[in-house]
Amino acid sequence: MTGHTHSAIVAVNADVTPESAPAAGGASATPVTSDITLQAPVEGAPVHSSTLVACGAAHGRYPGASAAASIHADDCLVQLAEASTSQLDRFGASLHDDTAQDVDFATVVSEEGTPVQVSDWWSTLGPERQNALVHAMPGVVGNLEGVPYTTRDTANRLTLHRAIDEITHVQTLAKVGLALFGGDARRLTMLQQISLALQRGRENDDARRQLISLDTVFPGRAAVSVGDLDTADNVTLMVPGMLYTVSNQITFWTDRAADLHSEQDFYSNALATSTTAPTTSATVAWMGYRTPGLTNFMTLNLARAGAVHLEDAVEGLDADRRGDAPRVNIIAHSYGSTTATIALSNHTIHVDSLTVLGSPGSVVPRASDLAVAKGGVYAAAAALDPVAGSGFFGVDPGSTAFGATLLDVAGGTDPFTEQALSPTFVHNSYFWPGTESVHNLALIGIGHGALAGGRVPDPNAPEQATSPSLAFVRPQDVSRELQTA
Repeated sequence: MTGHTHSAIVAVNADVTPESAPAAGGASATPVTSDITLQAPVEGAPVHSSTLVACGAAHGRYPGASAAASIHADDCLVQLAEASTSQLDRFGASLHDDTAQDVDFATVVSEEGTPVQVSDWWSTLGPERQNALVHAMPGVVGNLEGVPYTTRDTANRLTLHRAIDEITHVQTLAKVGLALFGGDARRLTMLQQISLALQRGRENDDARRQLISLDTVFPGRAAVSVGDLDTADNVTLMVPGMLYTVSNQITFWTDRAADLHSEQDFYSNALATSTTAPTTSATVAWMGYRTPGLTNFMTLNLARAGAVHLEDAVEGLDADRRGDAPRVNIIAHSYGSTTATIALSNHTIHVDSLTVLGSPGSVVPRASDLAVAKGGVYAAAAALDPVAGSGFFGVDPGSTAFGATLLDVAGGTDPFTEQALSPTFVHNSYFWPGTESVHNLALIGIGHGALAGGRVPDPNAPEQATSPSLAFVRPQDVSRELQTA
């Protein structure tokens, strides 16, 4: 990933000199500069003419993908802060969510600027301006890294409900012959699955759920947090592997995040003492990239694209939680583990732990090459997992030479409850409740990885075979894995 442009945040002066006031016909007499003081706009005060040209607008509207190159993040944020409500509404309406223009616009602004700039800019806006932006362009605010997650959740739910209502209306018209309803059927199914994933109380976890990113264009992208990302002490992002789609797996993936969240809460309370209070957690079902299917899993193209999105997500978290930084963990499964090693090998982000499950390989040869806290890299390989240990995309993270702690997933007894912990045998079972795998993931996520069962790396130990024996992999197991993936 190329480095983001790090330029100083620009801002709006509430009191604007007459020379900078709009000229006749709406043209700006003096262009907005990048060295003015950052303040929130004052209602009724004269402001620069804002046709939002720095945001790529032409005649107040967003003309499409061709405008991306003309977006100047600094000045665009200024103009979004000072534009009239009608200008915001007009520009927001031109960002079509059914072609992902809103998501693309948010991505360009975040990457051409920085999430820290966005965070600083948002904090200067008054409640009325923030609310105006949420309602005028919810697809932008909901995906803009640096905006608080509570606000992003509100914006993304608004986008979701609007999209469902619009498609449902067309579907109703189609039933009486007044409209055509073709490809929107699968898009509607995808959006309904996201809505289902947001239902509080699923999997007996009553934690608040937040929709922190959303692309409504099929096959879509989405991320759902179980727990409050704005306040949680521990944050865990779960990155899926191949065959995971928003339509088919967002509910399943969010339910697994809820299971892990419940386990983290349990162990946090169990480990609390008279001097150490329990910590709070948020687990994110992160489906923020397009995963490969059976026809395109042989390359790293999607992994590289996913790594960029994962870096953006962590940078957004860092910006939102400055001064109150949480413990940040990444759990990555299958192809997602390779995606995560790409992101962390670029050293644009840093996390406290990385756990790879059923990994087809790391793009770097050693755990120490990743931007992860010392001793914070873990790996797990189930006995009948044909992907783990394959080294298809690089070095096996479970090898002694790599230097990760190899987690036990064969089952055992929970030392806190004395209940049996189930084993994990196959590729898609690492996240099932009641397994030793989830037990270990929960402990790592709350900063107690030393209590997780596993083999600590020993550079002097002889190399041990970690690859599963394919002799034990039955055709029916492979078929079942593909059906449940």
